[in-house]
Amino acid sequence: MSAYRPDIAESLFVLKEGLGWDRLFQLPAFAHADAETGVAVLEEGARFAAEVLAPLNVVNDEEGSRLVDGSVVTPTGFPAAWRAFTEGGWPALDLPLDMNGQGLPLALQAAFAEFVNGACVSFGMLPIMLRAGAWMVSGHGGADLAARVVPRLAAGEWAATICISEPSAGSDVGRIRTRAVPAGDAYRLTGTKIFITWGDHDFTDQICHFVLARTPDAPAGTRGLSLFLVPKLRFSDGGRNAARVSRVGKKMGLKASPTCVLDLDDAEGWRIGPEFEGLKCMFTMVNLMRLEVAVQGVALAGAATRAALRYASERRQGGAPDAPPVLIAEHADVRRMLMAMVARTNAMRALVLEAAMQLDLARAEEGAAAREARLLAEFLLPVCKACGSETGFEVANLCVQVFGGHGYVADQGVEQYVRDSRVMSIYEGTSGIQALDLVTRKVLRADGERYRIFSERVAAELARDDTPAELRAAVAAAHGALERCRAHLGKAGPRDVEAAATDFLQLAGLVAGGWMWLRMARACRDGSLAARRRLAFADFYGRWLLPQASVHESRVLGGAACLDALSTGDLVSLSD
Repeated sequence: MSAYRPDIAESLFVLKEGLGWDRLFQLPAFAHADAETGVAVLEEGARFAAEVLAPLNVVNDEEGSRLVDGSVVTPTGFPAAWRAFTEGGWPALDLPLDMNGQGLPLALQAAFAEFVNGACVSFGMLPIMLRAGAWMVSGHGGADLAARVVPRLAAGEWAATICISEPSAGSDVGRIRTRAVPAGDAYRLTGTKIFITWGDHDFTDQICHFVLARTPDAPAGTRGLSLFLVPKLRFSDGGRNAARVSRVGKKMGLKASPTCVLDLDDAEGWRIGPEFEGLKCMFTMVNLMRLEVAVQGVALAGAATRAALRYASERRQGGAPDAPPVLIAEHADVRRMLMAMVARTNAMRALVLEAAMQLDLARAEEGAAAREARLLAEFLLPVCKACGSETGFEVANLCVQVFGGHGYVADQGVEQYVRDSRVMSIYEGTSGIQALDLVTRKVLRADGERYRIFSERVAAELARDDTPAELRAAVAAAHGALERCRAHLGKAGPRDVEAAATDFLQLAGLVAGGWMWLRMARACRDGSLAARRRLAFADFYGRWLLPQASVHESRVLGGAACLDALSTGDLVSLSD
């Protein structure tokens, strides 16, 4: 079984040298800490992840969580790990001091979350909902509700869920049917929610379910949705609320993280934010969770990459028949896979941490600087979510390939990375939804200001002459393809835009990864072994991965013609 060890050196290099996180600690919002404090936090977080959480990953997969007499029982060791997690003060690193948090940058929290998810992603799924829920209630719940809920979430005494999907309304949230009827100061909610992550557990007595529902006479579609907090234990008298788990799904991965059906039967709830603005309020929570899914993808890509590197440095096969077998890392095909794994993972790690830093700057800066940071973060979030989740799955598949037959069997533990990562491009908004969001909202709307800011940042990096010329040329070519695609989509019809969205997002992800590698390469000047390695991976990214830009450009410019060559009926008839 592969032992997980967080790649803290690479995370710190990205934060300190690649992205220059010292500037965060010079802002008033984070002035109570400094970069040295951040390093100490991450070093201790890496130790906690390796020693406390990583041993749970096998138990997670073998035992899973199960429903017993209407309550979820988690695998052996999970409740004790949660107690250690909360006692260590880990749930609220980035929550402000006045929310009972530690007031540290989101970039630091994201780096720590990579360690947690790399050790045991099933465990790591619960803290993000707790933190995101605290931010949402603080921003939209009103003073009284925030005072009741936020400190307990921040301490890990209470937990949280996000309740959107229903049997007849998955991603199509405008068809949500759950009803919320006023009852004095509270509401009574009735309906069924599905795919509720950590919908019940034995970590905390209280769970705050954040539920999208419709009040009487609400208009159809998303405009009629309001947001409610439905506690597991009623606020009014502390008794068990009529919000109960009726089923825990059986899944291909993430088995300790219970995915529940939650039945609401006249359950007591409290409205958050104005009526009919539920989706707007909920997105305070959703956007943070989408960033965390990107972190999850990077985390599993990082864990899979380290496992593959370790195996390739030990396993011997092939070579001349009259000589001892060579390390498989000597074979060109294996080296290609290993280089691709490192180059993609490191690019995505840097991009996710950059998005987190922009969110920090949006909160801590003022005026135009804050606005520009917010707009850049809004552009990067769908790119990070989609490309980060897909990187996790694709790198995990490469890891199994490096291990060969030993990777396919469960003994080595790497096939679990494939199963655990598969859902990441589905939940919290599929990759297709992220692509449509990017193109329609972040590129074509509001005069394309979000895209313009991103493109100008890339162009500014390309204008420098202190990075490898070959990499600059490759990034410039990909950036040029992205610019041509943006111009084309500005004139294209709705169907062509829809057909091109995924390839446009993938192209934007390639360019953004090249932007990150240019910045990391600029920091590799000391001639050390680590610097030479990073420059080699930067060169590989430019030579082997960025040429994919031309394929994505061709698809974007090709439009929907190939997709619509057959009618829907002709396609469906193939199933007969």
